[in-house]
Amino acid sequence: MIAAALALVLAAPLTLGEVRAGARQNLDALKAEIELQKAAQGVVVARSSILPQLQLGAGLGAYVNGPQRVFSTVPALDANGQVVYQQSSVEVPGSSRGNFSLSLSVSQLIYDGGRWWNQIAQAGAQQEAAQGQLDEQRLASEYEAVRRFYELLKAQVSQDVLAASLQRSQSQVERAKSLYEAARGTRLDALDAEINVGNDRISLLRQRQAITSSQVDLLKWLGRPSAEVEAVDPGAVEHLRAVLSADAALERARGQRPLLKALARQVTVAERGVDLAWSAFMPHLGASAAYVRQGPSADPFFTDLTQQNSLNAGLSLQWDLFSGLQTKGQVAQAESAVRTAKVSLAQAQAELEGDVRRSLDALQVQLQISQISSANLQLARAALALAEERFNAGAGSTLEVRDAQVKLTTAQLNEVSARVDVEVARAGLYRVIGGDAEGAP
Repeated sequence: MIAAALALVLAAPLTLGEVRAGARQNLDALKAEIELQKAAQGVVVARSSILPQLQLGAGLGAYVNGPQRVFSTVPALDANGQVVYQQSSVEVPGSSRGNFSLSLSVSQLIYDGGRWWNQIAQAGAQQEAAQGQLDEQRLASEYEAVRRFYELLKAQVSQDVLAASLQRSQSQVERAKSLYEAARGTRLDALDAEINVGNDRISLLRQRQAITSSQVDLLKWLGRPSAEVEAVDPGAVEHLRAVLSADAALERARGQRPLLKALARQVTVAERGVDLAWSAFMPHLGASAAYVRQGPSADPFFTDLTQQNSLNAGLSLQWDLFSGLQTKGQVAQAESAVRTAKVSLAQAQAELEGDVRRSLDALQVQLQISQISSANLQLARAALALAEERFNAGAGSTLEVRDAQVKLTTAQLNEVSARVDVEVARAGLYRVIGGDAEGAP
């Protein structure tokens, strides 16, 4: 008992708010955040195609040739003194020359069949879809973190309940021994009381193991190293807060559930993919200009800026008239992707209604169970008080007291479970709807 109390004192406190915030650093949430960052850079890449493309180049080199014999057409005089040309071997002496170059070119896309603006629109839709996926994953991560937090809290409170049960059993042993020594009870009652103490100790030890397991599960989900932590009880929650009706909950879910928003944007992404595929049927028009300065030696490349210069500019038109039906196949693939995205969205919308109904019903049932558990707890306390009174007066037996103790412990554990189940059900409904399902809209 002392060791258990000391362990809780030394354990680091962990509040529900810290768990909710820590869930955003869960591995799955971090992956979704990275995907959003990649999608944001995709928008930057898509926009780059409409900006001028500027290239600067410079070169410095040299050519060195040794003596060579080559066959070439050379002039010669015939018998009449006329100049004629004939093939002859020529001895070419060794030579060397430099190569200096500087170039600056700019190109601008003018029209590519609508590809560039569809790419930008598609990248924007992909970014919005990634944001929706991130929000959805954060909801899922937060729900799981809240569930594990309450499992740890349940394990802690259950340990307190079992510890109190052990204390009651130990007190019952003392009373049974006293009654036996006073010849008002039986030896069997005293033995039964000691057996009950042993069973309660076993239950308490197992519960300590459950606490450790719950701590590990929670910290693993939060991405923290294993340690002794204590879930800080957030306090009593009003279980009778007004819950949205099924219709209102479904309407709110349709408007704010991140998953639906993400899937809707995926449909847009796929539709833009069709437009991108169709753009291959259209001509591409671009403009370009280039300045080039080149020379075989440093003089006049570096000494006279009026020489060795050239400038060119022009328009280019390219139209792929036939690509072996490749473009047609790409369009068909893109249209299939649209159908797939729409089917996924329709399926999610259909499943949402069932998920909302199930989660809402779970919360309402758990609220009723919580009320019943609270009433049962009061009755169990009264029954134990009555059984102990009868036992102390010599009118009852250890069996009656034990039965009342077991029922009280069961009622306390049920009350703890009911409270936890209410909070987990509330968190589940929050996740399904994508926001608060109770109180003010």
